[in-house]
Amino acid sequence: MNDYRPVLISVMQFEEELNRGAMTVFDVIDAAQRLGADGVELRRELWPNWRDELPAARAQIAARGMLATYATFVTLFSDDNQDQTTLRADIDAAAALGSPQLRVFQGPMPAPADEAGWAAGRAAADYAAQQGVVIALENYARTPGGTLAEIARVLDRVQHPALTTNIDIGNYVLHGEDVPAAIRTLEGRATSAHLKDQPADLSQPPTYLGGGGQDLAAVFVEFDRLPQRIIYCFEFRGGQDAEERIRRSLAWLQARQ
Repeated sequence: MNDYRPVLISVMQFEEELNRGAMTVFDVIDAAQRLGADGVELRRELWPNWRDELPAARAQIAARGMLATYATFVTLFSDDNQDQTTLRADIDAAAALGSPQLRVFQGPMPAPADEAGWAAGRAAADYAAQQGVVIALENYARTPGGTLAEIARVLDRVQHPALTTNIDIGNYVLHGEDVPAAIRTLEGRATSAHLKDQPADLSQPPTYLGGGGQDLAAVFVEFDRLPQRIIYCFEFRGGQDAEERIRRSLAWLQARQ
């Protein structure tokens, strides 16, 4: 494993197979090892039996010397108390899995004077720190919470070592933003990145590295500048041949080394 830039695959690559019951998360773990990835990103929403299977998943990942991360669609900020309860449960699940982080989205940003709303975000970061996990705030493909200004504002306002960011290089393109500039702005606050290639026609879905229209070389110049570990994770749907798309992405990364 490259501890400096480990490369993971996401269960998103096998979303269709998981949804129809043709694969399990254990099959995804097998695929990650077979393809030469360093680990897997698992998600509650694509893991119906996560409560029962989480210990076995952690054991299998650890036995293979691989890394696991955990992601959720729950948001950091919410007006629903149940969402805050779910966020804490997801933090617990990430810790139980052995994941160093939990990927979340922003949700509705509190108003500048809403001290209680901002305090809820700090409380979530405090709770994550107690569990040995960081929250990785991702720029969402839609709104709210998709722009660099929003992500930077939350990180600046909360100012917590357990609140970091997961840089989704395709989602910033969807918002018309300069990805290298976003990486330079976020710098030391980044702990991970979702990797994909966004076609020039933004109505088309993201694809494997080298299969779209992004200037990926410029993106990775900026990632290479960062001194901290960045967990890379492929995040694009697998289509008819998920494993081939993963192989092509791995080959693209290897070719630039």
